Amino acid sequence: MPFAKLNEIDLYYEVHGTGKPLVFLSGFSTHHMTWLSFKESFQKDFQMILLDNRGAGQTTAPKTSYTIETMADDTIALLDHLNIDQASFIGSSMGTAIIQTIAYKYPDRIDKGALIAPFHKLPTASIFKIATTGKLMEANVPIELIIDTVIPWLFSNTFVQSPEKYQGKADEMANNPHIQTFDGFKGQFEALKRFDSSPFLSKIEANLLILAGEEDLSSPLWCAKYLYNHLNHSTLHSFPHVGHMAHVERRDEVIALIKKHLAG
Repeated sequence: MPFAKLNEIDLYYEVHGTGKPLVFLSGFSTHHMTWLSFKESFQKDFQMILLDNRGAGQTTAPKTSYTIETMADDTIALLDHLNIDQASFIGSSMGTAIIQTIAYKYPDRIDKGALIAPFHKLPTASIFKIATTGKLMEANVPIELIIDTVIPWLFSNTFVQSPEKYQGKADEMANNPHIQTFDGFKGQFEALKRFDSSPFLSKIEANLLILAGEEDLSSPLWCAKYLYNHLNHSTLHSFPHVGHMAHVERRDEVIALIKKHLAG
């Protein structure tokens, strides 16, 4: 269980496999375990680098607010720690904001990227939803009830209609071994609220694959289309009947598309 002490935090990370470096960046409040189901598909050909963003998982959750740029700096500092000059990146939701920032601020450090459920700026409805979740946490509402308010924002109508899938995901979230602290929640939420990549999208030269669910409530399809229309080198693939978590609902298809993108 390695930690890297960098940028005044202890950042948790794992390295699996050998080959070209491939960094996986998680979404808001989640951590490296999001990507463990991808290991079998990638570790034979890639050096997989999984990490917990500041404010989540086992990485330090500072009591002060921070930005997406701070998390991008953390990621690059980890690459420096591992003596990696350049890598490709896969991210979901907030992770896509980090990748966009890396592609702009550190263009020489990124080869290719895959953005799952991306946005250039978090929609107002999503900001309200996350703020409400924070109020429920402050009110000490049981985690099971909070999860019931969150799942419909993450998954498609088809997914939530399945009692087995719904309960399986609810149990997994409730039994999360590294549930986010309230300090981490507030810090990451502040970073999300401040993020807006629209001023620099046209300056990004990295080749980015955009993957979007057509039933995504958290970062709707129009967010992905905005990125596609403003990035210089991007490809957009949308999934019908899929929500915010395409890498869960259509994992095998997502993996196949990412592999094709990285090999192209």
